[in-house]
Amino acid sequence: MNYYFAYGSNLNLADWTKWCVENNYQPSVLVEYCRAFLPGYVTNYSHYSNGRQGGAANLRMLGNNLGGTYGCLFYVGEECMDILDEKEGYPNHYDRKTVTVITETGELVEALTYISAKHDENEFHHPTDEYHGLIVDGLSSRGMLIDSICRAKDNQEIYDQGHIIVYGTLKRNNARQDIMPGKFLAEGIIIGELYDLGSYPGLSNGDREIHCEIYFSKDLANDLKYLDRIEGADLSPPYYSRRIIPVKYGEGKIIWGHCYYFNQDLNDYPIINSGIW
Repeated sequence: MNYYFAYGSNLNLADWTKWCVENNYQPSVLVEYCRAFLPGYVTNYSHYSNGRQGGAANLRMLGNNLGGTYGCLFYVGEECMDILDEKEGYPNHYDRKTVTVITETGELVEALTYISAKHDENEFHHPTDEYHGLIVDGLSSRGMLIDSICRAKDNQEIYDQGHIIVYGTLKRNNARQDIMPGKFLAEGIIIGELYDLGSYPGLSNGDREIHCEIYFSKDLANDLKYLDRIEGADLSPPYYSRRIIPVKYGEGKIIWGHCYYFNQDLNDYPIINSGIW
């Protein structure tokens, strides 16, 4: 059993079912696992599909892992892979690639996905409204962002924007709120263990709910470079280390963003049981 990462029309299970029925396949062989995020790639419409009569979703590799693509993980057996290969036109139209995604619980999972083998990743082919709508519905119905795919429809890419997650002195009404870059978006919940380090907290792995804030950055690379200096993530060894994690907010919504974890010994510090700093 493998994992398959979907970022295009296969996010829309009605469209998947329709294609399977038309081609005498059983749709249930594609089993949904969870929402996921693929760092280091941006979605665009650089593949042309004769069947869709317009642009089809594709992935372009970024020069860093600051941004990424929202999608969904599915369980796939050998029979399902054969069906996916046919639907995606493997190997002549789309090629398979193994990628590492971050699940909605923060796990790193290897999965197969499809990237165009026929068109250059920098091309642009305007999608039909119907096809574009399949992807928008697939993402929004799962509480995921549609900003990137909507920008892609206008031949724009979101490679310099993203989210930052904070849980300590950079939060609103705290000591360093005035130096926090980006725009406040929402309060959220992450999973971990929060420690009281005295005048500031430290986050570590764990299974408690931690209250946090989500910020949106239009200049993610520079904002993270600035925060790396503040958090000592640029030291050797780092005082805090930065990683991309999921944060849940609102009614079933999810965002993946950059968050700082304490990188020193925590044995002598008390746990904040409430998860609130």
